[in-house]
Amino acid sequence: MLRLGLRLSLQGGREALVRLAAIVAAVALGVAVVLSILADYRGYQTLMDRQCWECTHGTAVSSTAAIPGSGTLWNVSDDYFHGKTVERLDVAPLGPDAPTIPGLRQLPGAGQFVVSPALAALLRTVPADQLGDRFPGTQSGLIGDAALTGPEQLVVVVGHTPAQLAADSGTEYVTRVATKHSDISTSNIYQYGFRLGTIAVLFPLLILISTATRLAAARREERYAAMRLVGATPRQINVIASVDSAVGALLGTLLGIGVFQLIRSGVNDLAVTGSRFFPAVVHPTAADYAAVVVVVPLASATAALWSLRRVRVSPLGTSRRATPPAPGAWRLAPLLLGLVIFVGPLVILGFQNKSTSGPSSSALALAQLGVLLIMAGLILSGSWLTLQVARGLARLTRGPAALLAARRLADNPKAAFRAVSGLVLAVLVGTAIGGLVPSVVDGQNSGSAGSLTQVLQAGFAVDATSKPGPDNGPGTAAGPAPGALGLSPQTAVPLLGRLRSFPGTTVVPIYSDSAVSTTPARGSGGEIVACADLRELSALGQCAPGAQDVKADFRALQDDNLLSLERQLPLVTSASATGTIDVSQLDLRTVLVKVDSSDTLEQIRTLLSTYLSANGVTQPPQTFGEVGQARAGLLRAAERVIEVLVGLTVLVAGCSLAVSVGGSLVERRRPFTLLRLSGTPTPTLYRAVVLESMLPLLTATVVAGVIGFGTSLPLVLALVPQHAHLAAPDGAYFALMGAGLLASVLAILTALPLLGRLTAPSNAQFE
Repeated sequence: MLRLGLRLSLQGGREALVRLAAIVAAVALGVAVVLSILADYRGYQTLMDRQCWECTHGTAVSSTAAIPGSGTLWNVSDDYFHGKTVERLDVAPLGPDAPTIPGLRQLPGAGQFVVSPALAALLRTVPADQLGDRFPGTQSGLIGDAALTGPEQLVVVVGHTPAQLAADSGTEYVTRVATKHSDISTSNIYQYGFRLGTIAVLFPLLILISTATRLAAARREERYAAMRLVGATPRQINVIASVDSAVGALLGTLLGIGVFQLIRSGVNDLAVTGSRFFPAVVHPTAADYAAVVVVVPLASATAALWSLRRVRVSPLGTSRRATPPAPGAWRLAPLLLGLVIFVGPLVILGFQNKSTSGPSSSALALAQLGVLLIMAGLILSGSWLTLQVARGLARLTRGPAALLAARRLADNPKAAFRAVSGLVLAVLVGTAIGGLVPSVVDGQNSGSAGSLTQVLQAGFAVDATSKPGPDNGPGTAAGPAPGALGLSPQTAVPLLGRLRSFPGTTVVPIYSDSAVSTTPARGSGGEIVACADLRELSALGQCAPGAQDVKADFRALQDDNLLSLERQLPLVTSASATGTIDVSQLDLRTVLVKVDSSDTLEQIRTLLSTYLSANGVTQPPQTFGEVGQARAGLLRAAERVIEVLVGLTVLVAGCSLAVSVGGSLVERRRPFTLLRLSGTPTPTLYRAVVLESMLPLLTATVVAGVIGFGTSLPLVLALVPQHAHLAAPDGAYFALMGAGLLASVLAILTALPLLGRLTAPSNAQFE
């Protein structure tokens, strides 16, 4: 039976070879897609498994007198340059055995720093007053790849003396470098994106392989039924059918592995996490290859056996077919239930809880359950929707092509919808993400908080437990006292003068409400700002008429969520306490600088970084726009992962549709030929095939798109209650969806010449 199965597959005539080629091509495409996903995931997993020096934490250093004699003083922070993050590590080795980061033999000493290759290239091209002056000392080397996430990462390690670094806030004593990543939100987002996208891709891949395996199933059923009539047992038929499908799947798997090797260099360029991995880590494991080689042929053989289950019942099973029962309206129940579970809690939160930072965990749990029900319900109800469209087409049209298409769809709507079900999920997921992410990003960039995008913020306050630093700023000799509330007036006044000397800048200083205040009607705590300065940034609020200065709580400016900040603006209201005081005699706690030029922005950031480090503060200056970009980057990271996988899903679904259309034409060769012999024009048959293929596709796409946008809106209402609106998806969404629909249409059109050749009257002969 094995030899007979191989002979039927490889020497069964032109039709068998065409079917084998279709199976090989379909499986090869699916395998190449799966290996591409696995390669990027393995690259990401390698990144997560590397020694995470950024995650290293130790014990806080309480004073310079308590510095141990071994280990390392360690201070990790982020800096920024033109929207890019520069990861900075300030260190002070405490002995020859001080732990170091991977990629370095030893940490740099005081007055030295080492950088990643990407940052080294940047330092060579950028003026020092915009970036290089932030790193004291001289460059002494490069950081190896073992410490980096990819070739584009910007990293600097700066060496200090123990006394210098112990004076900075946030410095810790470290005896070993962390070996694991912390459970950070970015990691969870990427893992969720990979899992969701993989599920979305695997489903249409299985449909593609199943469709290709069942190609010309009716013709093969007749052949196998004839074998049963001459004495073949069900087991023998199973062996022949399994070999027939497994051979094509195995050849397709091997071809798919070869295709992946050809496109492997381009897989890394997808940059699904926002930056490229090192090429050496982007590859599937040996176990991945082995699993693909074993699982795909087995799945193909299983699909073949399932498709031929009627032949196993009786040798005459293929001649006693009946129209399958029509799908019932009950199939809509999971879809409707999922919409109610998903939309209800989020809409209530969006309209009632405008003062909160977002939906609760219980609402998100219900939303996740709703998403699963919506996806399952859309697949389950697709055949019922196809049936309704077919019935509507039959009632509204009278042309022969439309009636033929409607009759075909109504006869077996499940089979008609099966070929496009993978594309439906891609449209649903892509539309939901495509509508959600731009809406949330637009929401945080609109309103009062959005007007602060180009405003740079630097905070000089020193914690009560902080140590005195060696200097309080350029040109001064004394460092801040423990518990200082910011820069002293002697340092702040010249700094503000230098900031205002930059062209096109607006400076708003915020002062500490210190004990020297004699203004009446002031409460304890809070910050003070001059009303004349406050008028330059109206988003923060306005003073009462005639007031010279105002006291308010400006802690909300430290919030890393602009949507949360928007809920609290304005910070100065008519109820804020006002008075008159000489603010130049107060400590400068925070300074806000609005800058229009990107180069000037980096010069000011470099200047402020010098004052901050001298004051023992390691938090670098950052614009509110950069705060928003950091949060938007997390959203776009998940969007990018899903978009890439949805694009692959669209490609696979288009191929599945092409195989399905071609297979249906081969199976209906006899009735189509008889129609042509009876006088039916060939263009009529063409139109019938196009209609019966396009109607399920368009119906499912429209329904999935509407549901996708509909599920985005309640999420936007819950997350952005003040300025909720559904923003248009970006160009990548329209490109992916347009390419998918175009590929599907082309797949249908390319099958039409096959119809003409198969139904030619000169070929009207059947076995």
